[in-house]
Amino acid sequence: MPSGLYIAASGMDATVTRQDVIANNLANVSTVGFKKNQAVDIAFPTYLIARLHDQKMKVMDGTAELRPNIGFMGGGVIPQEIATDYSQGSRLDTKNPLDFALTGNGYFFSILSPEGKTLLTRDGSFSLDSNGRLVTQDGLPVLGHNGEIYIDGSKVTADEEGNITVDDKALDQLLVVKVQDENQLYKVGHSLFQATPKNKIDMAPDNIQVQQGFLEQSNVNSIQEMVNMIEVTRSYDLNARMVRSYDIIMNEAATQIGSLQPSGLSLT
Repeated sequence: MPSGLYIAASGMDATVTRQDVIANNLANVSTVGFKKNQAVDIAFPTYLIARLHDQKMKVMDGTAELRPNIGFMGGGVIPQEIATDYSQGSRLDTKNPLDFALTGNGYFFSILSPEGKTLLTRDGSFSLDSNGRLVTQDGLPVLGHNGEIYIDGSKVTADEEGNITVDDKALDQLLVVKVQDENQLYKVGHSLFQATPKNKIDMAPDNIQVQQGFLEQSNVNSIQEMVNMIEVTRSYDLNARMVRSYDIIMNEAATQIGSLQPSGLSLT
């Protein structure tokens, strides 16, 4: 089986993965706090190609290689991982006192999952449930340094360090943490993240910058993602054409090359 067929097929498989990632990015272009993904491919080993039928020269200790090198042949690609881009998104001024945005990479709000685990998010579009508890749009409790935050009052303010005041009375401080390595996070939903056990988390970091009345938008550039989608579509089409070409070549080899063809010469 020609190696080129496998190379083209691996290219088609990799482009399908990239297309799925781009489609997910575009679907979340308006999702608050969303961080775009990117498919990372890894190449199979390359092989050095030489001309096969050139002569070899005999020398005292054997033979000398006279075949010139033609170049390298790739072995195809395979998706290695889906990486996340944690760059900061643009700001949206909502003037909602329960909306919060963070400035700086590595900083996250702390959220309590239904299983009791601490999750992280950049989505600060909070609200109050029926019990006055500060929650996310999915109803998950937002954590402060004293646990879950309950608000009973009409005037809610927060300073740059996340200290919440209700009706001019100090209530709690938003539990803003900083992770040592964002690449050690993995997504749990669209805007929630969970840290691996090896990732160090600073529970009381310096230089916290909380902006009340603002939201951090998705960092997806819709125009760039559309360009990427066109590029991926063309790449898939090119690899598909290569597969069709190899199919035609193998069909010719199986049906015509080995058959007897009339020479066109007459014996009479």
